[in-house]
Amino acid sequence: MFNKLINIKVLVLVFCALTLQVKSQEVKSRLRGMVDIPIPGATFSMTYDPKGGPLENVKNINGYAYVFNDYRWEIEDLKMKKNGAVYSADFTVPKNCAFMAFKFYGNTENGLVTDTNQDTGYMLVAFKEPKVKMPGADLAWATFRNKDFNGQFGGYFKDFSIDGDATEYWLKKEVASNGNRFPEFFDTYFQVLKVQKPEKFQELGTRFLGDFTKNMKGMPEEVYLKVYQIYLNDLKNKTKADSLENVIVKQFPKGAFLRQKAYQKIMPTADAAERNKLIAQFLADFPYSSEVPSSQKYFYNNIVKLQFTNYFENKDYKSILAMIPTMNFANLNDAYHQNISKALYLKTVDAATIETMAVPMIKLMQEKVNDMSYMSGLYWSPNQATENAKNQLNNELVIQIRMYDMLKKCKEVLETFELLPFEKRYEKASINDIHIKALESFNKPIIEVLKNAARANTLSEGATAKLKELYLKEGKKEADFPAYLEQLKKENKTEEKIALIDIAAPPIKVQSADGKTKDLVLNSGKIIVIDFWATWCGPCKKAFPAMQQLVNNFKDDKQVEIYFISTQETKEGYKKEALAYLKEKGLKINTYFDLVKKGGGTNNASFGQYAKIFNSSGIPRKVVIKDGKIRFTSEGYSGNPGQLVDELTNVINTLKNE
Repeated sequence: MFNKLINIKVLVLVFCALTLQVKSQEVKSRLRGMVDIPIPGATFSMTYDPKGGPLENVKNINGYAYVFNDYRWEIEDLKMKKNGAVYSADFTVPKNCAFMAFKFYGNTENGLVTDTNQDTGYMLVAFKEPKVKMPGADLAWATFRNKDFNGQFGGYFKDFSIDGDATEYWLKKEVASNGNRFPEFFDTYFQVLKVQKPEKFQELGTRFLGDFTKNMKGMPEEVYLKVYQIYLNDLKNKTKADSLENVIVKQFPKGAFLRQKAYQKIMPTADAAERNKLIAQFLADFPYSSEVPSSQKYFYNNIVKLQFTNYFENKDYKSILAMIPTMNFANLNDAYHQNISKALYLKTVDAATIETMAVPMIKLMQEKVNDMSYMSGLYWSPNQATENAKNQLNNELVIQIRMYDMLKKCKEVLETFELLPFEKRYEKASINDIHIKALESFNKPIIEVLKNAARANTLSEGATAKLKELYLKEGKKEADFPAYLEQLKKENKTEEKIALIDIAAPPIKVQSADGKTKDLVLNSGKIIVIDFWATWCGPCKKAFPAMQQLVNNFKDDKQVEIYFISTQETKEGYKKEALAYLKEKGLKINTYFDLVKKGGGTNNASFGQYAKIFNSSGIPRKVVIKDGKIRFTSEGYSGNPGQLVDELTNVINTLKNE
């Protein structure tokens, strides 16, 4: 059957050889030490120099490798150490490794930045011995570099891709060298056939699969499932798929196919009692074990979440306490986030009751933070999965601090703060206030917390007043306090570039408090700052003190105009409610109201046009406009007034200096 493949032209052979040669030369630019003939089991050391690449100015760089190991893709971390401006990267080739591709990355304020050698890759093929490649090497080389097959590798290549002829050539070599392993990659061969011969695909595919199925006896269920999916989805042959389904059901009564069928009955079941019966039956028929394929482990994670939520909503806290010890880190974190945190925020369950569950959950999360339960396919490397778990734990510890504050348990507040990494303690102004309050309850000094919060620019208005009070007690002058505060901010501050944009601003028509309509002038040369908000939006209201400060700072500046626009309101009397709220809080800002679109409904006639541009209707939404162009926008509120004021001030000053 294999000799029916189309012949590959000599040109393709030359192209592939040149491709391999070019890549071998290019990887020496930033990654040196890649051995010519990596042998499974051997460890080799490389040197990564970020100079000249996308990671040149990134402080902490890590790396991992995509590894084709015994015909399965895996992900392995690199052991990296910084030596001055470069990094040493040690890597032990796995026992059955055939191919490896290295990727380096670093987290920045703008997100994850990666280096794969200008889209040409850092890649190696493994050898059993010189001139004898490991089984799977040609298969990995064929598919990793083809965009039709490498979607699982997190965008390793952005634009580069070999063509179908080259992929087919290397696939033919794999078949010729390791035909006995063909059942493990026949589906890849089939997909190449689909791309290469679309006009004859139905005919050739049917014939190919017919030949293949004659020799399937004794093969694992995974092979049967692949054939079943091809018949069902690619060849659209339901008769063949149904026939194969009967075979699978008989041969693998406790296998992946029937496990998925049983799971699919659970999720759409709305009735809680019926769903619980299905869950109990599922766990009895398909208990979790090492035999469960990685692609189906999420079944069990979702079932745990369903059970926890069901118990929580029905106030069956005894059952929750019984199941907590059986949960992995990911289960615990999801359940905490979706139930515990939500109930505390909405105050649907009293904090004392929440504490009985939250405390054992956090304790177990601390114990299981390294259990790799966030590993899923090739999405994260082990180091990344662990780092994510630690970040999630820190987030829940902050919620725990809020809970203890609600319970007035100052001792526990301070103990939980000690569990947080230093930088996490000063991320939010509201958490800093809780920290300060707990210290004051024990008559402990608060000056360092205030200073650290100032350095992070996360002081609340009240905390700023406390810092000023302590500053004045030292005999300092009040007039010098602003400069002192700015100096503290600069101690930890890195130079930030303002991410300006240039998008035509849709017109904005609003209604004032007295009912008069007004078209905002957006192209007068002035800098227009707009804050879209609503009476139902908690973060919008929390950001108002900072926005009031911005208004105060620029009240005499004729180049700047600041507008507050109430939008997306649906209830009756929202105008009166908005004005009453501003008066109650002593906010001296003029708010306008978005108009109702034709046909009625919510008042988002203007904001709706901006929401389309940003692909989001989330508020609060800050928009800065100059000369009829949107130059800056941000969504949400961090909870830190100083950061918001500084950000918008920097935008305004940058636009002034253009």
